[in-house]
Amino acid sequence: MFEPWILLVTFFSSLAIGLFFIARPSLLASQEHMERDLGARQATHTRPTPRVGGIGIVVAIALGCFYYADQLKTDLLFSLVAGLVVFCIGLREDIHRNISPRARLLAAFISAGLAIALTGTVVPDLGLYPGSLVQWILPAVAITLLWSAGTCHALNLIDGLNGLSSIYSISAAFGFFVIAGYTGDVDIQIVAGLLISAILGFFVLNWPFGRIFLGDAGAYGIGHILAWLGIILVARNPSVAGMAVLLLLFWPVCDTLFSILRRRMARKATDQPDRLHFHHLAVRALPLLRKRNQRGQFDNPIATILLLPFLGMPILTGVVLWERPFAATFALALYITLFAIAYVVVMRYFTSHRFRKPRRFVPLSLSRKIEGRQNSPLSGTYTQDGKNYDVLIFRDDPAVYWTLHAKAAGTGALILYGKFRNDVTAYEHFLRDAEGTKAA
Repeated sequence: MFEPWILLVTFFSSLAIGLFFIARPSLLASQEHMERDLGARQATHTRPTPRVGGIGIVVAIALGCFYYADQLKTDLLFSLVAGLVVFCIGLREDIHRNISPRARLLAAFISAGLAIALTGTVVPDLGLYPGSLVQWILPAVAITLLWSAGTCHALNLIDGLNGLSSIYSISAAFGFFVIAGYTGDVDIQIVAGLLISAILGFFVLNWPFGRIFLGDAGAYGIGHILAWLGIILVARNPSVAGMAVLLLLFWPVCDTLFSILRRRMARKATDQPDRLHFHHLAVRALPLLRKRNQRGQFDNPIATILLLPFLGMPILTGVVLWERPFAATFALALYITLFAIAYVVVMRYFTSHRFRKPRRFVPLSLSRKIEGRQNSPLSGTYTQDGKNYDVLIFRDDPAVYWTLHAKAAGTGALILYGKFRNDVTAYEHFLRDAEGTKAA
């Protein structure tokens, strides 16, 4: 089925395109956009980084699909083509930063609807009752739309740590590869194998150092592929339990649904990012567990490794229970319960380990006058539990953004950099990061 050289071509194509954008980071994204990403509420990186890694993955998969085109059935091929809509919208956001979360979610629904129209495929049932959802076409279409668009959006939301979405996607694709082997769907195995190979080419650049990010295009594109591998697998094979396939998609979907519930309960907008996803808590937990005052350089990639059992167990369970719908349903309910309990326990742990915010004790030690430069009165030297930070917030012209420089006092090592619309926002970002460094 697979020719090794094609997998190597897929891997090295993804790798080469990723290396190209690392070497030319400003080709599809301005330096200003990459610097502003540092100030995003959900950001965990500390240096400007291109977020167009998804281009290499999609191009590599397209090359592989072109080679195997005669072995891909039309329903699978057309469903992949439909994903170009959400991929292109995500790419526009990666380049121009002007597409709202709601517009991206709408694009995911459009891709899902286009896939349904082109393939005529919907989720027939979840294996829990006799009969078929297709008898009631509207519920079948609604479930398929939610399955597809929800997976796209969910994968984008968990893309918050180096390697996290990559490892999850590789694991889920391998799960589909195994189940398709049981059912004899060779074309699904081909696409799953190409997806694994292409993501691996990106992964070596993203983990552990985060030299390039997946971006919205990559996350939404991969999410669409994974969703439709599952939809087509269930539609073609009545023996495949839909609930078992949902176990393969458990982690991103559950984290997203829990995020929506959490924000609703807190009366916050559900489409606004935060740093309370499970993977964010994992990063913040590492320094506490190791009794450190400061976030370590490798806490981000280490947290990804620590989350591997949580990502992998539902996928493994789904593969084992692929034709046992009731057992898969019980397992899904169990994992949801465990996820909720674990999240509540971790949040209570953080609540009981609150730390002081940085206290400013030396006013404006960095504000040497530079002609034409406006220094914010919020600049100065700050201390937190014996650690000092030199913070300079300035702008060179009233029409440009404020620049934040935060350095470790004494060593001069740059620990935080970004551009913001006003000095207060820059200062608040420093406070959040410093608090996260301590509480994290």
